[in-house]
Amino acid sequence: MLPLKSLVAIACVLCVPVVDALIPIQVKGKRFLQPNTDATVQGKAYFATGIDYLIGGASGYESDSGVDALSDPETCYRDAYVFQQLGINTVRIYSLNPDLDHDECMTILNNAGIYVLLDVNSGEYGQHLNRADPGSTYNAQYLTHVFTFIEAFKNYPNVLGFFSGNEIINDQNDYASITPKYVRAVQRDMKQYIAKHSNRTIPVGYSAADGVDLRRATLEYMQCHIDGDDDDMSRSDFFGLNSYEWCSGQSDWQTSGYEKLNSTLANTTIPLIFSEFGCNTHRPRTFDEIGDGLFGGLVNTFSGGLVYEYSQEASDYGVVEVSSNGDISYLEDFPYLQEQYQNATIPTIYEDDIEDTEAPECDADRITAIYSDFGADFDLPELDEIKQLIEYGVNASRVGEILSDVSARSSNYTIYNTGSAVVDDATVTFSSEYEVNTQSGVTTATSKAQPTSTATASSAASSSSSKDAAISLPIPGTTLSVLFFTLISYII
Repeated sequence: MLPLKSLVAIACVLCVPVVDALIPIQVKGKRFLQPNTDATVQGKAYFATGIDYLIGGASGYESDSGVDALSDPETCYRDAYVFQQLGINTVRIYSLNPDLDHDECMTILNNAGIYVLLDVNSGEYGQHLNRADPGSTYNAQYLTHVFTFIEAFKNYPNVLGFFSGNEIINDQNDYASITPKYVRAVQRDMKQYIAKHSNRTIPVGYSAADGVDLRRATLEYMQCHIDGDDDDMSRSDFFGLNSYEWCSGQSDWQTSGYEKLNSTLANTTIPLIFSEFGCNTHRPRTFDEIGDGLFGGLVNTFSGGLVYEYSQEASDYGVVEVSSNGDISYLEDFPYLQEQYQNATIPTIYEDDIEDTEAPECDADRITAIYSDFGADFDLPELDEIKQLIEYGVNASRVGEILSDVSARSSNYTIYNTGSAVVDDATVTFSSEYEVNTQSGVTTATSKAQPTSTATASSAASSSSSKDAAISLPIPGTTLSVLFFTLISYII
């Protein structure tokens, strides 16, 4: 038995402030699952009403600049307010520096009820797979960056998931034939690292290029299991599609190709989202693909999506303009996106009504029959140096955490609406609904009640009696709390 003095010392180390945090998103079948704050009550399927967030564009990130999209709290207060006005619950961020302090910005987003999808790569040397030569860039230097990124963000509960890559597999040159096995290898490495070094499972997915045959072949390749193992670490937990088929004011369910998209991807066994969408060939963008497509005909297959993009850049997709002094102006697309997201008919699907899925076994012939040039190779590369990194971890300069002392307020920037009038009160809202320490009612019981809402599950749900197949995501703080009280009991 340890001396009383030692036990007290351990207990005091564990006696840290418990901070408020969103409940992490899980994966069950082909749906994202948002657990209820009360563990005795069923969670619900989570649908992303999101936006892509890369101020400055793809070339705007420089790791040696000392700033990135989540390093300046004033910017985060400003944009979190705008996200709330749009009805955003999810943002995708493409390039971040894992060595910077993101605690305050991630806390602002958390307390505002906003989850994040993060790309672990950047365009800088040693921080991505070179799709033209993936074999030379799949190395310990690259995976050190990826694992350092995971370390920096693993403790934020509002991290919905990580993207292992963006359009690495595409129909240019021979990329679709040479890159797939490297993407799956990176996913395997990421998931093994998370399993060993994180206190919760964090979903890992891939963001795919659109193309009728390529997208289907890519999904088949990324969702299948090798060697009959349903828990194959290299398969995607979710799948994003960058789709610009539906053009506002010009397209409909048939002409956009959404009907074919729905039929060809309906057999998914993992959650699907649009990781980018929002054709800009006709202005203003009215985003009717949201109500008529994403949360209309596609709702049985997809779990939401992210509009491209937040800020106006050279590619002309923005819904806001960021001035040189940091002030924001809503652009003409803004009210249309706001209306579509706020009026979207999002189904209520309870946890019990989400059907468990079985991953298909990998079949190279089936995949190449869809896309003949697809590299359906399941002999994934492995490197001893990367295995060592997974085993022993990386020496990360920062491991982020949600803060307990961040208050709701407005930013120091001015926000102008579409009529160029100043928004008088641009205070971001922090709701107690988003500030949850741990789930209440945690017991060993397996049955869960439905919330006392009169809402019923949509026809998008499939019936199932199983509730145990979701990827398990421990709530931050739970383990420490249990251990603390166990130690106290032991002392007494």
